[in-house]
Amino acid sequence: MRASLTPTETRPDHTTTREVVPSAAVAPLPTAPGFPERRSTLLNLLVVAGVIGAIWWSAAGTQFSLSAPFTPENTKSVARFVAGAFPPNLTPPFLLTVVRLVVETVQISIVGTALAIVLAFPLSALAMCRTGEELSRPVSGGVRWTARWAAYSASRTVLNLLRAVPELVWALIFVVAVGLGPYPGVLALAAHSTGVLGKLYAELFESVDPRLVEAGRVTGASELAVLLFVRVPATLPVLLSYSLFRWECNMRAATVLGFVGAGGVGTQLAISMKLFEYDSVLTLVLVLLALVVLVDFAGQLIRARVLAPTGGAHQAGAAADDPFCRPCEMG
Repeated sequence: MRASLTPTETRPDHTTTREVVPSAAVAPLPTAPGFPERRSTLLNLLVVAGVIGAIWWSAAGTQFSLSAPFTPENTKSVARFVAGAFPPNLTPPFLLTVVRLVVETVQISIVGTALAIVLAFPLSALAMCRTGEELSRPVSGGVRWTARWAAYSASRTVLNLLRAVPELVWALIFVVAVGLGPYPGVLALAAHSTGVLGKLYAELFESVDPRLVEAGRVTGASELAVLLFVRVPATLPVLLSYSLFRWECNMRAATVLGFVGAGGVGTQLAISMKLFEYDSVLTLVLVLLALVVLVDFAGQLIRARVLAPTGGAHQAGAAADDPFCRPCEMG
């Protein structure tokens, strides 16, 4: 579109200016036909109706009722539990037992998460779908291409299997295999978390900017070198966040594994529930609440410390002065 200029005009301050006037009107944008819009609206309505129908069908199948907790029988049961839970059991022998079990729970979660990270990293490297012309079948050759896709399929299958089985089921399997105690709990958390972290790591490595990956390959670096020096540094903040979040999840999961004899606070919690010692149950619940809060705060501090911005000494010093706000700033 061309523009025509009006004659020069003189301002009171003896300066000149020109006014730009479009020589032709802007053509209106073409409007989309109405049929695709109506079809999209109808499809959205069908999706919403399907979701509502699935929720209604599931509620009917599970006998869900908002009034069931308020029936006379249930209210009496709740009142009996509350009356037996207060005051909580704060006797020194029981508190010593709780402290020992809490330490065991923390140890189970730490070792299980560390083992999962070690196992998930190589599996994620194999389960990552690498792209690029040099990795195509005509360039890399049929044997290398087939071997790479075989390793990709096998690693994906292993990760899916580890992730599909819940921690509690893994705990049951390892209790039968290695006996009671915290060791089967460590193995159960490591098995399930390896499947979860392996999938997350692989997807993070795949999401790295292809230009960075190609720049690394141009230097002649191998795929392992590109992974270690390009993909990992580019995704390190998110990798750390996912790993810490998985540790927090494992801390909560470790409390449940004790119900099947895999150690931790869950063992004492199951015993107290079976003996109707509700005051001890309340003490254990309060300790678990404090433990989860402390672990969450510790994870936020670690993320804030490692992922702190390096935009200057003043900015870093200001963030360090207020550790409670730094995790929030990191979002």
